[in-house]
Amino acid sequence: MRVGDKLWSRLATVVAILTTVSAGFCGPELTTPGSTDVSGTWFAAGPAAGMTNITMVLTQTSDGHVTGTFQAMGTPGQQVCPTTGPCIISSTINGANTVLQVNLELRDSGTFTGQVITPTELRGTMTRTENSLVVFDRTSPP
Repeated sequence: MRVGDKLWSRLATVVAILTTVSAGFCGPELTTPGSTDVSGTWFAAGPAAGMTNITMVLTQTSDGHVTGTFQAMGTPGQQVCPTTGPCIISSTINGANTVLQVNLELRDSGTFTGQVITPTELRGTMTRTENSLVVFDRTSPP
């Protein structure tokens, strides 16, 4: 075997090894379920997206899908409340908890996009007509 052939052979081997090793450093798919199950009852005082005293009751499946219900005090103009004052609003929640983030749609009231900070804290943004930072604390486990 010629010296040039040996060099190319070794170079090809090094490239193959580096490719294999670097593939192992890639993270999980972004749709992989998050490691912390968000099932349970969560509360945020607000205000966020025109709501205060927000209580969410969530259930997460093994694939990261999240469903549940919420109840909150809504603000006229930002939520569907009469102009005479605040009102209690409630509906369903649908979303996902992935390694990237938690995405929840609070039906007819806005969305939450954030992350699990600790097993008892969700932090992120509630959006209806504008963005509001919000922190949810877990008040009871599943």
